[in-house]
Amino acid sequence: MLLKLSKITSKGQITIPAGIRRVLGLEVGDTIIFEKKDGDIIIKKNIKGTLVSILEETGPLSQNAKKIIKNIRDEWH
Repeated sequence: MLLKLSKITSKGQITIPAGIRRVLGLEVGDTIIFEKKDGDIIIKKNIKGTLVSILEETGPLSQNAKKIIKNIRDEWH
C-alpha cells in the first residue's frame, strides 16, 4: 500500500506527491478523475481526457445523453 500526505491550500488545491504521480503515470496537463466509492475517494488518470469519458465512468449513457453530446460536438466543430 502506498500512503502519502498532501495539504490543501487556501484555494482548495492539493499537490499530488511524486510517488503517486509515478504510479498513476501522470504528466503535466493530464486530467484526473475523483470517484467516490464505498465512502472513499479514488483518484484515477483519465485516459480519454474528456467530459464524455468522465460521464461514462458512471455507467452507460442513455440515448438522450448521446444525442445531447452529439449536438454539442456539432456546434463546436
